[in-house]
Amino acid sequence: FILIKLYFYICTLLSTFVNIPKIYNTMDYKYTLLRNWLLERDALSIRKLEDNCEMPRDTLRHFLNERRNFPEKHYQSLLKELVKYGFHQD
Repeated sequence: FILIKLYFYICTLLSTFVNIPKIYNTMDYKYTLLRNWLLERDALSIRKLEDNCEMPRDTLRHFLNERRNFPEKHYQSLLKELVKYGFHQD
């Protein structure tokens, strides 16, 4: 019984290290460009950008860490903010 319990415990621990599929296959080009631009500028405060754009906390962080796609409803407000820092959409 103890061995079975230990087996399930180890399986549970190992399941936390399973790779989550990346979002590249569903990400639109404009979001890829945006993500790469933000990742190149590590001096920008992600939290401050979220606050200035009035978006929920961790929205950008999840997007940059490839956990979630970026919500379309926040794209325009973020774009207006990033233009101040030199971002331009080609």
